[in-house]
Amino acid sequence: MSKNVSEENNKIFWLAPIVVLSIGILPLPIGYYTLSRLVVCASALYFAYNFYKKNNQTNLWIFGFIAVLYNPIIPVYLYEKFIWIVVNLITIYLFYKNKNFD
Repeated sequence: MSKNVSEENNKIFWLAPIVVLSIGILPLPIGYYTLSRLVVCASALYFAYNFYKKNNQTNLWIFGFIAVLYNPIIPVYLYEKFIWIVVNLITIYLFYKNKNFD
């Protein structure tokens, strides 16, 4: 039972960024993108920490980079919506691909 509860708790950390990034493809107010940065950065840090514990250096660096790219404190601006859409799609793929990192 504890494994099932753990799996359900981990599900939010890959599902939430996929949902907010998918919605973020639409034209929305800037406040939404700030919220999406918080969600994606927090989830990427969670993944990075777990990959650190597993000594998976490649994925640690990938999700560390995602956390920096989407950080809400010192935002990275790409200035083109199309570039962000491509980056979001790649990020969605990476979260989905690594959803079962346990």
